Amino acid sequence: MSAEDKLGDYASGFGSLDANVIAANVTAEYKLLDKNGSVYETDDLPRYIAELRKFGDKMEISNVMVDGDKAWCKWQVGEIVGAGLITFDEDGVSQEQLFYF
Repeated sequence: MSAEDKLGDYASGFGSLDANVIAANVTAEYKLLDKNGSVYETDDLPRYIAELRKFGDKMEISNVMVDGDKAWCKWQVGEIVGAGLITFDEDGVSQEQLFYF
């Protein structure tokens, strides 16, 4: 699977708020850096997604830009609007930094 496929499947997992799909497309060193300074790893994804589901049952992802091994997107779950800066390669997504309000 190509790096772009891994990124697309990762985004699909967030779109449907499915922790298993997200986890299947990340590296062993994956870190999700939340805006409050919390760091989530693969094992934390079910809990993190459960928290997001309190605001909506899907994530709308738009304005995706990819440059080499980095991607940037806008996202929204319910009333929460944010952006993510993602680092990825053929092994999957290794890091995402979230920004939201």
